[in-house]
Amino acid sequence: MKRRFEIEQQLDNGYVVEAGTGLRWHRERFRVLYADTDKSGVVYHANYLKYFEIGRAGLIRASGRSYKEIEETGVFQPIVDLAMTFESHADYDQLLSVYARPRDLAPVKFSYEYIVRNDSAQRLLVHGHTVHCCIDAAKKVLPVDPVTRGIFSDYGVCRS
Repeated sequence: MKRRFEIEQQLDNGYVVEAGTGLRWHRERFRVLYADTDKSGVVYHANYLKYFEIGRAGLIRASGRSYKEIEETGVFQPIVDLAMTFESHADYDQLLSVYARPRDLAPVKFSYEYIVRNDSAQRLLVHGHTVHCCIDAAKKVLPVDPVTRGIFSDYGVCRS
C-alpha cells in the first residue's frame, strides 16, 4: 500500500509535523549528486540507504548531540535490519528532503523511520526504516546508550 506523507506544519530548526498523524519529523535537504545515479540517470537504489543516514545524522545533530559523541563512549550502532519501499524515482540535481524520526526503542535495539521526498513536486520517493543495536569494540551487545535514549525521549518514544 502506498504511503502518503503531507506536511501540516513547519516548525523551527528543520522540524515538521505530519498531517493526519501529528508525528514530528526532522528534515534534511540535499541535492542528488551525479555519482548517485545509475546508467539510466536515476538514483541508484542503494543510495537511498545513504540518504537515510543523512536524515538520521541530521536528527541526532539537531537534538544537540552527535553520533561521534556516542562512539566516543565506546558504543557503536550497526544496522541489523532495514526495509525500503520505492514509490517513485529521483534524478540528478533534484533537491530532495529526507525526513527522519525515532520509531521504536527496546532494551538492546531501536529503530528510525524515514521518508525521502521531492517536496517541490510533492512526490514521495522512498519510505522505510532501519533497526540498530548497540555494541562495544569487542562486538558485545550492550543496552541502548543514554544519548540515544534521550533522543527517543525527546520524541516521546519510550522503551517498549
